[in-house]
Amino acid sequence: MSRKTGIIVVVTTGVVWGLTEVFVGDVFYKFHIPMRAASLTAIGLAILVAARFVFDKPGASTAAAVLAGALRCLVPKLFICHMVAIVLEGAAFDLSWSATRAGARRPLRRAWLSAAVAAFAGFFSFGLLGNYLFGFGRWVEAGLPGIARWSIRSGAYSSLFLLALVPLAALAARKITAAAPAGEEEKEASREAIR
Repeated sequence: MSRKTGIIVVVTTGVVWGLTEVFVGDVFYKFHIPMRAASLTAIGLAILVAARFVFDKPGASTAAAVLAGALRCLVPKLFICHMVAIVLEGAAFDLSWSATRAGARRPLRRAWLSAAVAAFAGFFSFGLLGNYLFGFGRWVEAGLPGIARWSIRSGAYSSLFLLALVPLAALAARKITAAAPAGEEEKEASREAIR
């Protein structure tokens, strides 16, 4: 895939994730949907899975997360903590995708595993930053055991949700790859990676 196409994939991924955070997130918060952070995290990670099946380059997920976080941070109000959480999820996903080599054989299992690891790692690192860097009262009161409990519960919920979302993300990536103007060798390589 060309560099220009890769940039388009990263920007589109960031914008779609950011707008999902803004619109779906606001609906979740308005109606007090339980486990809304875990649900939004799973949706964002599924978007990253689809993007990495289309454009599998280290750093792409983190770049998309920075853009998504910036969108969420600016609309409708300035929420720096949302940006930090989204960027942490994207970076954790980038690392776990590379560590599990999810773009290689048997990608659905590895894609789910890398997204699940990113969910747990993202929640835990956000809790730590909330406590030790930002000094959010909720995290300071909870301490390390409370952060660990919240991370495990939220990560588990996201991971269960991802069981359904990762196959959908792979299907979406397959459709995008098939529709993209590319050479036949590149299309076949992408199809093989998604199988």
